[in-house]
Formats: sequence, C-alpha cells, structure tokens
Amino acid sequence: GALWMCIVLNPHCKLEQKSSWLKQLKKWNGVDVCPWEDGNHGNELPNLTNALPQGENANQENMGQCKSLEHQHLPAHKFLEEGESYLMLAVEVALIGLGQQRIMPDGLYAQEKVCRNEEQLISKLQEIELDGTLVKIFRKQAVFLLEAGPYSGLGEVIHRESVPMHTFAKYLFTSLLPHDAELAYKTALRAMRLRVLESTTPLGDMSHPHHIASVVPNRYPRWFTLSHIESQQCELASTMLTAAKGDVQRLETVLESIQKNIHSSSHIFKLAQDAFKIATLMDSLPDITLLKVSLELGLQ
Repeated sequence: GALWMCIVLNPHCKLEQKSSWLKQLKKWNGVDVCPWEDGNHGNELPNLTNALPQGENANQENMGQCKSLEHQHLPAHKFLEEGESYLMLAVEVALIGLGQQRIMPDGLYAQEKVCRNEEQLISKLQEIELDGTLVKIFRKQAVFLLEAGPYSGLGEVIHRESVPMHTFAKYLFTSLLPHDAELAYKTALRAMRLRVLESTTPLGDMSHPHHIASVVPNRYPRWFTLSHIESQQCELASTMLTAAKGDVQRLETVLESIQKNIHSSSHIFKLAQDAFKIATLMDSLPDITLLKVSLELGLQ
C-alpha cells in the first residue's frame, strides 16, 4: 500500500497513467488473492493473510501477512502445485516475521503492542500440530535466522535497542527440542542476550588518566516493558534448565548464559529456586549438577 502511494503520488506521471493504475488497482481490489505483477495470475497465488487464526501481527511494519493461520474460506490443507499447503506457507511467513530484527518503538502503548502482538501470534502458532513437513520449515528458518545478517533478530550482531527474541525463542526451543536438540539450544542460547542492559563503555585498562574522561554513566533507553521482557528472559532460561536436567554439559552452558545475560538479582534468585525444584523432583536421587547450578545462582 505504501509503495503504491509513492507511485500514484509521483508528480512526473501523466494523467492517463494514473487513470490506468486506478483501473488496475480497483480490479485487483476485488480479487481475494495477491496478484502477480502483471495482474493475470490472481487465481494461482495464495493469499497468505487469509491463510494465516485471527490475531494481530507481532509488529505491524514487519508482519503485515502474519494475521491468521486458519481461515473459514481457505482450507489450510489445500495444496498448491508445488506440493506446499497454504498452512505451510503461512507458518513460514509467521516465523520469518517473528524473527525479523526490529527496533523497540518509543512510548508505552507502542512497546506494549509489540509484546502483545508477538504473544498473540505465537499463541495461534501453538494451536497447530507440527508434522514432519512443518518441522522441516522450523529447522530451515531457525538455521537461517542464526546465520542471517542484520535482517535477523537472532543474528550474531544486533542493534542495542533491538526487540528481544526471548518469547519467540522459547517457542522455537520447545518446538525443535524433540527433533533437533542441538539447534534448539543454539537458538535459545543466542536469544538469551539483552543488549539494552549491557554497558557500552569498554572496561579496559583504567590505570591511564586519559581513560577516566571517557567513562560516563550508561544511558538506558526508556523501555516501559523492561520488567516484562526480563520475565520472559527468565522463563526462557528456566525452560532450558528443565530440559537440560541430566545433561552436565548443557546445564553448564545454560548456567554460563544466565550468569552472562541476566542482570536482575530477583530473576537470578528465582532461577536458583527453579533449579532446586527441578533437581529434587520425582522420588529418585536429586540431580547433583542441577543442585550445583542452584547453589551457583543463589550465591550470585
């Protein structure tokens, strides 16, 4: 829509061209599916917006096709010529949208909307039973998001004020864990970071006088939803601790990630309690490694 506005408002266009475009747009507006560029293939391209249960996008700018995963007029199991169902395409679009890197907007309402829309879309995705074909899509997108550049919120380098991926990563982790544990942990551990709380001032050697002047108090952006975001970060960590019970190496890796990325003492203490509960569940002997994790976190 924004692109078409730019085209139609072009002051160098002739009146005949604008009339032709208007006619074409009116024609396309009456079609239920997204047309190809020449407008002659309207019946062949699936409408991903209609293919995706009613729910708001996780971010209006980045997720305008990610509204629902089911539609009363479009059977999700219907297959395209290439062998892909509308549901498969819709799920992939939703994963792409959720994983895009985006800067946290200003203002309480806008920030709350980012969290709410993301959670609503994930709750719709959770209604879908993952079969082998959908699991392949999850693996493909997880690998892509980990290896992608600035496009991805799970890329190696992100902007300091990038919207955190904790909620999305927890969903990816639980979905991938039974099928590809290595990829599940890699994704969740990458998402644990919370750059906005990290100091931008290098620690360096403070013995030289000229370094003193460069050290200024770090100014944090106004993230009104920060307490909610930190809770989601804590939930992601707790989910990994639960899943890693009995695996010494993974527990140590998760512990290191918690110690590095979680800045809230109350959340670290909660994770110490969670680790203790998980370690002493069931009637069997307690998990010694998890008890050590609990102790480490409690001391921290």
